[in-house]
Amino acid sequence: MPRDYYEVLGVTKDATQDEIKRAYRALAKKYHPDVTDLSKDDAEIKFKEVSEAYEVLSDPEKKKLYDQYGHAGVNGQFGSGGFSWDDFTHADDISDIFGDIFGSMFGGGFGRRQQTRSRNSPRQGESLRYDLEITLAEVLNGKTAELSIPHSVSCGDCRGTGGKDGNTEVCQTCKGSGQVQRVSRTPFGNMVSVGDCPKCGGSGRYSKERCPKCGGAGRLNVTTKVSVEIPKGAEEEMRFRVAGKGEAGYSGGPPGDLIVVVHIRENKDFRRDGMNLWSEVTTTYPKLVLGGEETVGTIDGDKISITIPPGTQIGGVLRISGKGLPKLGQGVRGNMFVRVMMDVPKKVSPYEKELLSKLDDQAGKRPACKPKSKIRQKLEEL
Repeated sequence: MPRDYYEVLGVTKDATQDEIKRAYRALAKKYHPDVTDLSKDDAEIKFKEVSEAYEVLSDPEKKKLYDQYGHAGVNGQFGSGGFSWDDFTHADDISDIFGDIFGSMFGGGFGRRQQTRSRNSPRQGESLRYDLEITLAEVLNGKTAELSIPHSVSCGDCRGTGGKDGNTEVCQTCKGSGQVQRVSRTPFGNMVSVGDCPKCGGSGRYSKERCPKCGGAGRLNVTTKVSVEIPKGAEEEMRFRVAGKGEAGYSGGPPGDLIVVVHIRENKDFRRDGMNLWSEVTTTYPKLVLGGEETVGTIDGDKISITIPPGTQIGGVLRISGKGLPKLGQGVRGNMFVRVMMDVPKKVSPYEKELLSKLDDQAGKRPACKPKSKIRQKLEEL
């Protein structure tokens, strides 16, 4: 299991974002190949470790998940193989330190995120988002969600080029750059703008004959079945990444990812409070005064009997241990809290009215004292 992220960066849990960033920059300098005593391989391992910690702690949402659930809360943010350079989104935070060192030291792992790459270079496809609603019972037991995901894939006939049999040639309009300059006259002089080449669409290559299967798009729309494991104890807005199930890449680039966002459906009988659940039970006035038994339902689907102690007040809370929700990644369960309410009838029978009137007459009156014994009277007179 990875080390604690706060320990990796050498900061405390209440560190500010500025402190986290300064710590990361200091460690990034420390593992620069020109100054570190480590080998290139060891330096890369260390640098990747601190970058993973920074990726999580510098993102408020990921940091919140990590603080609540540890590594289990953020594993779904990365690919199936764990953190990779494709997951790192903060290269700009240290680009002034390293310049082009990323390409030479780490094999160009950051290249996909940089904007200096040409339009016709291989580029990753767009990621897709899928909002998945689950029930509290599925939070309790976990869920294997079978999703149908409409997305695009690279056309196999033209290998994603859009040209018949994959044949393309360099666009002569833009000379393969994918961009053209346009000059327009304005009252302030000539204005030069740069945009995508209208002939090749910015790809830098052009096909004389379009692929008959994809119509020259280089992509095909398909629907793929995707299985996603939702763990016990899943939280609202928890995210899971399914690598390679997004849109098709460009110019031979890899496909994007599928991001599954979990939402918890409201339940009319239970309200969630972290690992705990809240519900209500309605009882009668005599049971509040004298005590008694009531039956309540649990999230497990069971019916259990609870004891209402004598003298329970309206709105009082009873606790049932171990009948809440599980903690993410652990077997322990929270508690179920039951708020006691009273059912006040709108109509009563004449007999009930008579009894209630007698009860009301006696309510709050102290019982009559027993007469003192003769021995006690003698003692008090001494």
